[in-house]
Amino acid sequence: MILGHTIALDPTTAQEAAFRRACGVARFAWNWSLAEWQRMHAAGEKPNADKIKARWNAVRKAEFPWSYEVTKCASGQSIIDLGAAFSNFFRDLKKPKGVRRAKFPRFKSKRSDNGFALWNDQFQIDGDRIRIPKVGWVRMHEALRFDGKIVGARVSRIGTRWHVSVQVEAAHERPKALGNAVGIDLGIATLMTLSRPLPDGRTKIDNPRARRGLIGRQRKLARRISRQEKVRRTTNAKTSRRQTIRRDRLRKLHYRIASIRKDAIHKATTAVANAFRVVCLEDLNVAGMSKNKRLAGSILDASFHEVRRQLDYKTAMRGGRVVVVDRFFPSSRACSDCGVIADSMPLHRRKWECPECGATHDRDENAARNIELVGATGAEPLAGGPSATRGEIEALVAGEPATKPWSASRELGTRGVCKTPCSRR
Repeated sequence: MILGHTIALDPTTAQEAAFRRACGVARFAWNWSLAEWQRMHAAGEKPNADKIKARWNAVRKAEFPWSYEVTKCASGQSIIDLGAAFSNFFRDLKKPKGVRRAKFPRFKSKRSDNGFALWNDQFQIDGDRIRIPKVGWVRMHEALRFDGKIVGARVSRIGTRWHVSVQVEAAHERPKALGNAVGIDLGIATLMTLSRPLPDGRTKIDNPRARRGLIGRQRKLARRISRQEKVRRTTNAKTSRRQTIRRDRLRKLHYRIASIRKDAIHKATTAVANAFRVVCLEDLNVAGMSKNKRLAGSILDASFHEVRRQLDYKTAMRGGRVVVVDRFFPSSRACSDCGVIADSMPLHRRKWECPECGATHDRDENAARNIELVGATGAEPLAGGPSATRGEIEALVAGEPATKPWSASRELGTRGVCKTPCSRR
């Protein structure tokens, strides 16, 4: 498995200037290659990354001698990345419009990308420092944590600081998770609600909601920068020093928000992956949920996709897996004790009493238990996620059966009988 370790750098003023030149060369090579690609296509030729790179090497010394001031990886990898971008674009054209991800490559500006790549034979790491071609040894804030073959790196500017992301092909032993299966209900106020407690006794993991706490400062800075930019364009003046300082403050604020969110998600997903071998999640329609203008900011700030992505690879590293329950399964409205499904469950209703058995449920805890029951005992492949048969799941949960399996023969009160674990309601 290839793991990436992002480490903050502590460069000198001269080294920062060299980083900016390398970023400029990488951006210029991308834009030049994209223009050359479009020219070849208009002329009836069949462009590809190899042809573009050969033409770049042929004219580089005569037309762009300043590109030799930085490492050759900056321009070379940009052309390779452009070829990969076109491959992804043409591959996605065969898919339906609703599931296409890759777009046609576009030209880059100074604000769109601040980074350049390094090939594995072009840099060297020694403890807490890295040697970059044409730059020299640069101090890192910590040593590389992973052991294995280094396959590449990328230097980029995040906020106002420079970082290096080192990709390592790690060959480490898989530590076994402690428990069996767990259901997770993702939310906004509470990031995760678990159906089973963690080793430290927690069943709920709070969401720091960093954006909500710093949104006032963010809006204030953005307004001032916008007004300054409007005046600057009206008077046709240069960007002032004060405007540059405020832009850096805004970058730092965005970086702080992202760091708080990433730290909380990493800690939560690591704790879950270490404690359970099977993690059951709900296939949430984040795109549809974010159309609610009142909750869109909070939903996107919770980063549900990032939580699922981290759980996917962290459980795989520990010999477990993630099972995704169909998004139409009524996890919040179904009673985890008797199976009766309530007619309605508005968002403001955090606790409810089952009309059939009289059990009182916390909305999130009840949903987590239902997700575990359906995910860990599903007899059929669950829609929206990996195919998991009953035998595979029971083998992963070490033979511990669910206490209240969701079966086809269960009575569902006035709503009838549940024919499949994930029937749409």
